[in-house]
Amino acid sequence: MTTYYGLSGFQRDLLEAIAAVENEPYGLALKAYLDERYANPINHSRLYQNLSTLAEQNLINRDELDARTNEYTLTDAGRKALQRHADTLASLCEQPRPATRGRQQ
Repeated sequence: MTTYYGLSGFQRDLLEAIAAVENEPYGLALKAYLDERYANPINHSRLYQNLSTLAEQNLINRDELDARTNEYTLTDAGRKALQRHADTLASLCEQPRPATRGRQQ
């Protein structure tokens, strides 16, 4: 079983992208989502190799819509991994920040 932290940062970003564009879960929509967040454009080869890896790890489903287009959706395992990470971040944001030199930041 692959853990969330066992994934590369790009693969974790892909899980987020799939959740974010669930109305258009196609490769080009995922690329556009990530291109807005990365300093350099995403290479198609990098995108599709990592999507294949996530599908092999049962974190996403890849379904063929037509001869040229695949649709990508989160599996239950992928959604749970993303949700656990979101819950962790939310709980960290709720914790008080450590004091620095006697002052709260």
